[in-house]
Amino acid sequence: MAEKRILILEDEMLQALDLSELLQSEGYITEVADSFEIGIKAVKEFKPQLIICDINLKASHTGIDFAKEVNAFYPLAEIIFITAITKQSIVEEAQETEPLNYIVKPWKEEQIKVTVHLAFQYIESKNNDVKELLTMSEYKILKLVAKQYSSKEIANLLFVSEKTVKNHRHNIIQKLNLTNEPNSLLKWAIHQSEI
Repeated sequence: MAEKRILILEDEMLQALDLSELLQSEGYITEVADSFEIGIKAVKEFKPQLIICDINLKASHTGIDFAKEVNAFYPLAEIIFITAITKQSIVEEAQETEPLNYIVKPWKEEQIKVTVHLAFQYIESKNNDVKELLTMSEYKILKLVAKQYSSKEIANLLFVSEKTVKNHRHNIIQKLNLTNEPNSLLKWAIHQSEI
């Protein structure tokens, strides 16, 4: 895995910086955001593989709102909630966003290190599963999609018809359980190539 990028969304800047410093000392690249809006912008620009997100933000949006929004436009990132909130109804609402984990504050350094390490092991295993899931032709096409080649360009490079490439792309989308949204395969492939 190339760079391991983590976005930290935490409205308490001192805690965010402590967390960022700890993770950087472990070799991770971090970005800090202290609000919903800045967090959304950071996801679009920084493209993290992992987001550590506080639930209670000092604004009209919560960390759960943030997770829902991110899942809608960038479902490739895994989310870990970090919060002092243990109220069952909030935990259940957070679980609806399918986070990778839920850490209760106050956190301990070792707890963060282990949780993040395991998160990246999970992310890497997902990537390895893709290679086993796809045929060699599908995998070649996926690599070219990641380089932003069009179906026509891929067809020319691989000496197959454009219809064959489109069929493979459709099969890849099905095998990876991607949505039928425009460019979902392209977004997924680009993100995976960055990992």
